[in-house]
Amino acid sequence: MLLALVFLAYGVARVLSLDEDVDLAFVVGAMALTPYVVVGCLVLAVVAFLLRRRILALLVLVMALSLGALLGPRLLSEEQPDADGTHLRIMAANLYLGRADAQTIVDLVRDEQVDVLVLPELTPAEVSALDRAGLAELLPYRESDDRVGGDGNGIAANVPLRKVILMPDTTLSQPSVVVDLPGRDDVQLTAVHVQPPLYDDDVRTWRTELGQLPKSNPSGKVRILAGDFNATLDHAAFRDLVDRGYADAAEETGAGLDATWSSLPTGPPLTIDHIVADSRCAISSYAVHNLPGSDHNAIIAEVILP
Repeated sequence: MLLALVFLAYGVARVLSLDEDVDLAFVVGAMALTPYVVVGCLVLAVVAFLLRRRILALLVLVMALSLGALLGPRLLSEEQPDADGTHLRIMAANLYLGRADAQTIVDLVRDEQVDVLVLPELTPAEVSALDRAGLAELLPYRESDDRVGGDGNGIAANVPLRKVILMPDTTLSQPSVVVDLPGRDDVQLTAVHVQPPLYDDDVRTWRTELGQLPKSNPSGKVRILAGDFNATLDHAAFRDLVDRGYADAAEETGAGLDATWSSLPTGPPLTIDHIVADSRCAISSYAVHNLPGSDHNAIIAEVILP
């Protein structure tokens, strides 16, 4: 009975988006567990039914179905806009304090024909390792803010980049560039790495930094955000961002529950890395790739510009 009450309270909190107003790391962290809570509710409903606690079973089942309805769209491919512009293949890979395997990254860039690479937690040592592995030959243009530790970030591309300022300074480096594509299809791209909401004091910073990410500009250049948002689609702050004229590549292609981070046994697999594109764009593909040495996976999406 107690477990059922916990699940029901959780369901109410998720449906009402209580994490939007509560500066508690426990609440924010709990919201990311919605897919696991759905499974837990279904298991509890079966157990309660077998124990002939039918009312309890029905209540928990209703909660599981309600939460499942929120997850359902992430498993279904969405119809894409009629975009016929340049195809841009974007990869984001959190390097975990510069520990990610450089050769794997370069191999992915080569094999997947990546045009733009975003690298949260970029360190000076990792820059050297990536160049030794051949990244400079594949993606010679870059905007790099490499730092010792996990604060750095960087963007590399096979076309020229121009640094622009699209947001105020944040806790972790989040550079923005204009990707100088042929013709008039220039794109503004931000390498995202939002402060994680690990402690209560971090939650307001996390929510503020998500809100400070560049808004889409329907009458201007296409904007794309890629990297480590430290947020899932079960967080109101991230949903608010997407609702401001963006589309999440994973959700658009039915891969919205594919995990991009795990730190077992302390952290279960979660989807906190994203490639978010202007909703005028079409998403033709999205995939998650294993990245040895990192607690994150690499993600790659092909975006078709309008």
